[in-house]
Amino acid sequence: MAVAAIELSTWLESELRSDQAGETGAVWIYRGVLATKPQRALRQFCLQHLATEQQHLAEMNALLAPQARSVLLPIWRVAGFLTGFLPACLGERAVYLTVAAVETFVQSHYQQQIMHAELNRYPKIKEKLAAFMQDEIEHKDEAISLAGGPPGAWAKRWCALVGVGSEVAVKLARRM
Repeated sequence: MAVAAIELSTWLESELRSDQAGETGAVWIYRGVLATKPQRALRQFCLQHLATEQQHLAEMNALLAPQARSVLLPIWRVAGFLTGFLPACLGERAVYLTVAAVETFVQSHYQQQIMHAELNRYPKIKEKLAAFMQDEIEHKDEAISLAGGPPGAWAKRWCALVGVGSEVAVKLARRM
């Protein structure tokens, strides 16, 4: 969908900017994990999910004019990288729990957008966001399955921090 073909409302441009920032962060989460040279199973998980996130990012970039994109993209890249790299240094389970935490937030974020009345004016974008949300739900469910159980005390704190960080990132990306 070409940007020039559709004029976005201020609300939608702001929301898509947050989505584009989030997909940028997601790409870099997987790059962060891959930088640790993980074992085969985790590497395959990351490569598969990285491909999906790169596709989402390309589609978000196509929806947003360059001047409408977040000016904080360098920060989202670093934050994403660290969100992948740090748990990968602790092991596979930490990565899967982190991915589950991120995708739980993303599912909620996309759901709020899809339910917003303003998005009814843009049925093709609404359909795209619903498809992206379904991909993220599948990522979350796979990560939960691979994590092998609920997080312990420290992992719960980390996952809560990931959720708070994601919320702060969305609020900042909506504005800049």
